[in-house]
Amino acid sequence: MRVFFPSRLRCQWLCVMVMLFVVGASSTLAAEPKNTVSGQSKYDAAGCARCHGASGKGNGPQAMALFFMFKVPNMADPAYMQTRSDDVLFRTIKQGKASMPSFGLKLTDPEIKELVVYIRSFTKTP
Repeated sequence: MRVFFPSRLRCQWLCVMVMLFVVGASSTLAAEPKNTVSGQSKYDAAGCARCHGASGKGNGPQAMALFFMFKVPNMADPAYMQTRSDDVLFRTIKQGKASMPSFGLKLTDPEIKELVVYIRSFTKTP
């Protein structure tokens, strides 16, 4: 048996479903403001500094050795970081991108969110 909705009700139902999806997705992917100390420990433990450097400038020893093959972004550059949302950073860390490996199997989602908060701290002035 098929139920038919009037077009107005169908449109309202669709709008409600889309809004619920957007609100749910943004709250799960948004990085909660937490202490950056735990993010720094994850940054060091995951080996991020090998390519990205201790201060996120993209001048790590591995990046310097392979500079002719790929460019590591300067995450301490406010102009560059403004073009990257927290969701993009989260997905890049979790899934990898180009020459960056994925860390989705090594880090949990909350740990990746802590990393995003720590990475955002590179552009803040003390």
